[in-house]
Amino acid sequence: MPEVTVHPRLLSTARAGFGAVVLAAGISGAALLFFPGSTGSFFSWGLGPPPLAALVGGLYLASSIVFGYAMRLDWFGIRSLLAAALGLTAPTMVATLIHLDVFDFGRWQAWAWLALFVSAPPFWAGLLWAGPRPDRSRRRSYGMGRALLAVVLFTLAVVMWAAPEAASELLPYDMAGLGGRFFGSWLVFLGVMAAWSAFRPGQSLPTLALAAYPAGALVAGLRSFSDLKPGSGRIAYLVFLAVLAVTFAAAGGREAGRRETA
Repeated sequence: MPEVTVHPRLLSTARAGFGAVVLAAGISGAALLFFPGSTGSFFSWGLGPPPLAALVGGLYLASSIVFGYAMRLDWFGIRSLLAAALGLTAPTMVATLIHLDVFDFGRWQAWAWLALFVSAPPFWAGLLWAGPRPDRSRRRSYGMGRALLAVVLFTLAVVMWAAPEAASELLPYDMAGLGGRFFGSWLVFLGVMAAWSAFRPGQSLPTLALAAYPAGALVAGLRSFSDLKPGSGRIAYLVFLAVLAVTFAAAGGREAGRRETA
């Protein structure tokens, strides 16, 4: 890693943001995962159907793990997460503004959601812009499999954003409007992580994310299995998530071993 100076306040600000995500995502994720049919009473908006609410809960719980792990890393170890967080929050902000009609602004949760997703994109973008960049000439290799995964994720995100009702035919969830576009924003987040892992191989955080988020989605799918669309598609969906989680967990173990022996 290049010898550069990172202002301590910059790193501490990023870690404070990560800590806020750990707390908020942990609480929200547990509530959504265990009470997916009651989002209208405690969440910022009536996220549904219940399997989609459980899915978001699983993703939030994965976030509490990933962002918590990031708090122990140095600046160059967290840049992937800053970029991915921007990739999640910027389109979510746009989707929120498009679908303001789904929010009940007589409730504080709606205002909290709006404030969060209006302020988060400039926060993550500002951190990325203010911090130093690594010497790109030092890295020439890339992972083809992870690059292809990034392309697939970005493509699915575009489809989900353009036509969430039609895109939900690909998944065992019924999605529409804000719910579908919010899920599409999560696909952007994972696409950024996959692309970063492809072109910056060896970093632990993207690999952890690519294992943790499918694992969180898998837990949510098992939690709401009876509510998923019937048929073989739901089995294939869960198997796919399990394969992704195990594959990247194993890859993370191998990468950790190489770092220890380097």
